Amino acid sequence: MQQKSLPQVCLELLSREIPLQRVSGLDDLEKVQLVSGEDGGGIKLYTGDKIKRVALVEFRFGRGVPIPHHENRLATGAEIFSITPDLSYKLPVWGINSVIMKDGTYYFDTDFSFGVDLVREYDFVMRYLEPWDTVYKKFSRHPDLHIVPLADMTTWVRTYISPLFLTAITTTEKVKTVYDLAGEYIQLWLQMYRDATPDPGLQEYQQQRLHAQYAGMKNTDRMGKVILEAFGKETFARFFKAMAS
Repeated sequence: MQQKSLPQVCLELLSREIPLQRVSGLDDLEKVQLVSGEDGGGIKLYTGDKIKRVALVEFRFGRGVPIPHHENRLATGAEIFSITPDLSYKLPVWGINSVIMKDGTYYFDTDFSFGVDLVREYDFVMRYLEPWDTVYKKFSRHPDLHIVPLADMTTWVRTYISPLFLTAITTTEKVKTVYDLAGEYIQLWLQMYRDATPDPGLQEYQQQRLHAQYAGMKNTDRMGKVILEAFGKETFARFFKAMAS
């Protein structure tokens, strides 16, 4: 039996607690082709209570595309799962991204993107992030994961990441550890979700902060350039529009 993908596992975990509805009108993005004409996977979007958008992305790269920031090794796939909340709630965006190499190497990174300044949210940090420190240390020291040093990240990434940012290398044979890690992040997000109450005054501030983060990423995102070349400008623009809507 074929193993479920990382986004599929994440969607199942989130759906156990929050009923999600598919976003309609995106049929053309659910199955797309590479520039070469090969199957390229696709995107599915969902929405739910307190949630603006859940994105499930499964890209396929056929026989493989070189990844410049991974020594030009060939990747056969890339996966993304992200939760973007209604920003009138004090809830972070959560995302996990993976790059699957032809030789079985598996790169991933995950983080919460907060729309608030955590330095000014001491009580929030102590309530949610501090108790989770044990989990963070467990996976940061896990024998299945080789943690990538921050020195290997771009300056912009190091500017916006949260205290729970984690990026590592493993193999497809040990991917269950990544799935377990993702499950822990989802449970923490759900803890914040259950407690969150609406505060309309937060929306504009959080939008501005996250917009600035994504604007910088647009110019420095190394994987985005790979996807652009693999799918072409037109399809890439459709991806970007759907993910930003």
